[in-house]
Amino acid sequence: MARFKFAASHNNPSRQTPTSLFRIFSGAAAVALLLTPSALAQKKVTAPFVDQETGIAFQRFFGAASGFGFGIALPADAAATSFIGQLTFPLVKGAGWGGWSLTGDMEGPLLMVAWSDGKGGVVSSFRQAFNEDDNPPEVTGTFSLKPIAAATATNNTFLTYTFLCEGCLDAGFGLGPGVASAEMGWALASTAVRNAATSAGVLAFHNTGFGGFQADLAAARSAEFDAWAALADATPLAAAAGAAEFALDQAGGSGDEGGGSGEDSDDEGGAATGGGATTGGGATTGGGATTGGGKNSGGATAGGNDSDDDSDDD
Repeated sequence: MARFKFAASHNNPSRQTPTSLFRIFSGAAAVALLLTPSALAQKKVTAPFVDQETGIAFQRFFGAASGFGFGIALPADAAATSFIGQLTFPLVKGAGWGGWSLTGDMEGPLLMVAWSDGKGGVVSSFRQAFNEDDNPPEVTGTFSLKPIAAATATNNTFLTYTFLCEGCLDAGFGLGPGVASAEMGWALASTAVRNAATSAGVLAFHNTGFGGFQADLAAARSAEFDAWAALADATPLAAAAGAAEFALDQAGGSGDEGGGSGEDSDDEGGAATGGGATTGGGATTGGGATTGGGKNSGGATAGGNDSDDDSDDD
């Protein structure tokens, strides 16, 4: 069973000077990140997290060693197929990418990745991996993504990307609607994306970390979802030319992911309150890029008890 392991060659890191505008993790966590260049398997349980800029209440996974965070908010209607997501992760001199999967496996299910375009904007795309070695190709389908500009920004050291993922929950993609708890996956790289201006950019190996976490989807549901979703851009992002149709027969998920594989730690995934989002830009361009970055509004703080991370033997 493949567990988030793929690579791409010929990626060169950015030479920009890092800044310190975002504060998503503590100094101790930053040190842990620097001391842990190899892949980390952090299988945690999500916890409540409230975004400062928008008031969106997420269930969030946060890895203290990697600095990676992913939050999810769902409609009260269990049959709904959309969700709001928030990716937060550190960059190294502006370089790196982060992503999530609808299951704990890399091969088959719907993936989404995001990175900085190097000009103050965020680029994102849906992917589907078919093996552990190749850059997963960009895919299109009945799903779509609309950025939430009020909670999206990037600089040389950090990226925050908040979005409405419409039609993204389907058993054919790996995770269907109405599930109370599901294993999801994450991956993080500190190396540059090649051809970063396009959503078809080539991803390097996720050298900083990867693994699974248990998402408490029942707790992620809220009657306020529609109001939060209204913050998203009106027009969904377009995939780059040449993007393939998502292969439903390769997704491999049952739509009822639960339990675990014995890799669980007893750390919590997020903070009850706090920031993480930034205000700013919101214009979008073709190919999945969100331009216009945004000024930081006080950074973010990380919480929860996720100081212990499992090592990965793969």
